[in-house]
Amino acid sequence: MQRNIASHIFNLIPGVLLMFAIAVFTMGGEDLGIPWPGLETYLRTNPVTQKFLIEILRLNYILLSIIIGMLIGNLFRLPSWLMAGVATSRLFIKLGVILLGSLYSFVEVAQLGATAIFLVLTFVVITLVFTLWLGKKTGMEPSSAAVLAAGTAVCGVSAIVATAPAVRAKTTDVVFSIATVLSFGVVCIFLFPMIGHILNLSPHQFGVWSGTGILSSGQVLAVCLIYDPGTANHASVSLKTGEIYNLTRVLFLPFVVLALAALSSRSARLPDDHINIHTGLWSKFPVFVLGFLIMVFLTSLGLLGQNSPPSPELITIRKLYNWFFAIGLTGLGMQISFSELRKAGGKPLVVGSAAAFLKALLALLVVLLFMPENP
Repeated sequence: MQRNIASHIFNLIPGVLLMFAIAVFTMGGEDLGIPWPGLETYLRTNPVTQKFLIEILRLNYILLSIIIGMLIGNLFRLPSWLMAGVATSRLFIKLGVILLGSLYSFVEVAQLGATAIFLVLTFVVITLVFTLWLGKKTGMEPSSAAVLAAGTAVCGVSAIVATAPAVRAKTTDVVFSIATVLSFGVVCIFLFPMIGHILNLSPHQFGVWSGTGILSSGQVLAVCLIYDPGTANHASVSLKTGEIYNLTRVLFLPFVVLALAALSSRSARLPDDHINIHTGLWSKFPVFVLGFLIMVFLTSLGLLGQNSPPSPELITIRKLYNWFFAIGLTGLGMQISFSELRKAGGKPLVVGSAAAFLKALLALLVVLLFMPENP
């Protein structure tokens, strides 16, 4: 048993090292004693690249990591012994989210969370209803429309995968829905920061927009760090706000899965013995959120030192979650396959894109009309 665990961990090392190397290349290795300032710093200090790549395209280490990851993943056929480690990218992102709890106190979570619950719930319901309605109008199968609705309303790929067995979706339904969500998400990674700068959104406003309007959790993290990278001494406000909204949305996943399962069973006249409130809710609960709340608890009690200015412990934690996000988002980029994205087509692409665009547009209008520049 122990030998199998050790062997499995050993098999992950090459892929993890590749993601780490790309993160060091883009982010720089000064935190680790490596004399390389990072590709972002090089581009920022080079007069040839500084104007176009930094000031206009807003490239930073997160976007560079994703782009390099996408290029490597699509230009080269990576062997399975590398992809095993690359597949841990979501684990690094979840570890980063847990450490992100060090940015908050329970008072801040309560203040941000009250607005987030109302806004996110409203958009989850609107997106679900619209996607199911448009799917029915275009002649999609109910199970196909259900998995697509979960992906656009809650948290992208994770919601699709969680919903598929509950609504008895076909493999092709899952593939088309995932390809649609990822295609729209790739566009968002580049467009959201650009639109945010054009409209001069504050970091808080951008965090609300991205946390509400973007489909996938990884994409929310990416655009928030692209728009407002922050530092160890001054944490990213966009990331701090966006992640509360994103986590609030993720928490609705078990309830959405249960609702879609019940709706699917009713519409298809299938037996509902497969719908169990215990397995249906608890098995879909994002356990890493508990880790996030534990970090909030430790910070609120002052067990990690003072928050302003941040203690050495908090500075270390913030540097660590930046590394986790850089590594995880690099791996996320390596798993974005252009050939898989091409599978998005037909009715799922039309319905999913329409729902995602409506969600992003309405969220932006709400932010512009009602959301203050500062929390």
